[in-house]
Amino acid sequence: MAAELKPNPHRPSLGPIHLILLCCVIILILIMNGYFEINRTRKNLQGILENQGTALLRGLEREIQNTVSVMEAIEHVPGGHLLNITSSTNSFALEEAIVDHLLDIATRVDQNDAAGTLSPEGLKDLADGEGVERIEVIDNPSSSQLSEKNLAACSPLVEGIQDVVIIPFKRFVPDEGDLFSVAIRAIQGKGIIAVSVNPSQMKDLRRRFTIQSVLNAMDFGQGVEYLSVFDRSLTLVAQTKNADIEDTLDVAFLRSVQEIGQPQSRFHPISDEREVFEIATMLRLEAEPYGVIQVGLSSSPIRNILSLATRNVALSVAVLLALGITGVVLVYVNQNRHLQKLKEMEERAQAAERLLSIGMLGAGLAHEIRNPLNAVGMAIQRLHREFLPQEEEKAKDFGQFMGVIREEIKRLNRIVDRFVQFSKPDRLALAPSSLVDLLDNLMLLFDEEVKTRSIVVEKEVDPKLPSPIMDKGKITQALINIVTNSLHAMEGGGRLSIKAEMDRKDWITIVVTDTGTGLAEKEIEKIFDYSYTTREKGLGLGLPIARKIIEEHGGRIAIESEAGKGTTVSIFLPTHGP
Repeated sequence: MAAELKPNPHRPSLGPIHLILLCCVIILILIMNGYFEINRTRKNLQGILENQGTALLRGLEREIQNTVSVMEAIEHVPGGHLLNITSSTNSFALEEAIVDHLLDIATRVDQNDAAGTLSPEGLKDLADGEGVERIEVIDNPSSSQLSEKNLAACSPLVEGIQDVVIIPFKRFVPDEGDLFSVAIRAIQGKGIIAVSVNPSQMKDLRRRFTIQSVLNAMDFGQGVEYLSVFDRSLTLVAQTKNADIEDTLDVAFLRSVQEIGQPQSRFHPISDEREVFEIATMLRLEAEPYGVIQVGLSSSPIRNILSLATRNVALSVAVLLALGITGVVLVYVNQNRHLQKLKEMEERAQAAERLLSIGMLGAGLAHEIRNPLNAVGMAIQRLHREFLPQEEEKAKDFGQFMGVIREEIKRLNRIVDRFVQFSKPDRLALAPSSLVDLLDNLMLLFDEEVKTRSIVVEKEVDPKLPSPIMDKGKITQALINIVTNSLHAMEGGGRLSIKAEMDRKDWITIVVTDTGTGLAEKEIEKIFDYSYTTREKGLGLGLPIARKIIEEHGGRIAIESEAGKGTTVSIFLPTHGP
């Protein structure tokens, strides 16, 4: 009798419960994977925003530091204080803004005085809050803290001759007791309202309005919701923001930046349906902490990408639930393909950067070669004209030889014309050099071309000019670039003027003026951009290189031009070197 086969009760079997458990495990794994994927994407995008914001803040900090340094340097120049500056448009606008600010305070006090809401304590609190020394409502001149001289200066207000009087500092370099005052004739109330600041407060006001002007002048593009600068006490100094953004002050967040001393970032809600990615870092002026600088970047791009990523993950979960392991493999392959594409894009970007660097180096070398080639070409022309042999046979051979040289020079010029970028100049070889001899040699170099173009040269050089510390070759190169541009601007002839003199103590001014075609206002704005040129075969590197050389010597260059009336290039060089 055959044995009966019975089911083994210990044999594992895959039933509905196991299938449900397996599906739950797959769903759990997929959900966790999707969660981590979204988090990683969020962190990557947050890193991109953080890098963008940090780079923006660093650039803004440098711009603020440079601008503040320039403005504070003016304070040490005789005549550089309030209402004594006439040589800088930006400085004048800054001082005008400070005066307007003080007038605004006085006007508000006038309105409150008329309403009867003023008190000595209120005036003191207002003065402290606005960062001024004192605010006075003067009904009786004998009770005022203003000096007799300043009260006398306010007499036009009392007599009704003027509505506003500005009382500057007593000296170019005021002491701590000196005050700058703005006084107005009370229109709403009676008497005189005076607002005074001391030199330290004036310095703070200069910095405040300088920082605000930097923020107003810079174009930050889309994605920036607001930029704010706070001082040490976390009082708002300057700000630019979108119209729909309200208060951006979060004292706790800003104080944490001050305590740690390192950049901090976070996602910060500004409404029920809107948040920004906020980055804040310390702002330093003159190597000392000044306050905190803060930027709010729109998080909408991150939200859109994360929303798309979330939908993709949900779809992947549904597909993988139906397809099981096959779906997991598909997700893995798709993810790797995505990462591979990112890697390829990064490699292409790195290759593009290397090519750009090579191109910039080649362009600088090309421009360095061009000037000697031009000089050789002019010398060949002069040799051919003045040293032609008398014998016919020798003259023929001489002409052929000169022709070969000219053709080779043209060929080299065509080669260097292919480079259109710019690279960093070599290190300066500084030594005391005679600027008088340099300019004499420069005009000798251009003598042939000037005669060919029918250009009249006027040179006015002070023979007693000191020998500044400079790289003679580099300064010669810069002047060659400038004079070459001037000559090319006078195709039909004209007048070239070169003037060199002492501008002020330890500074020399060189002015090159031509009567050429001139430049339009839009062209002047772009004249120092690399590769920008008004000549068909120009490289656009002459003036950028000239400016780079001048600035490396501690000087500066300025251009004034008007279309059809010529161009003036002014170079300011320190005699003591960079």
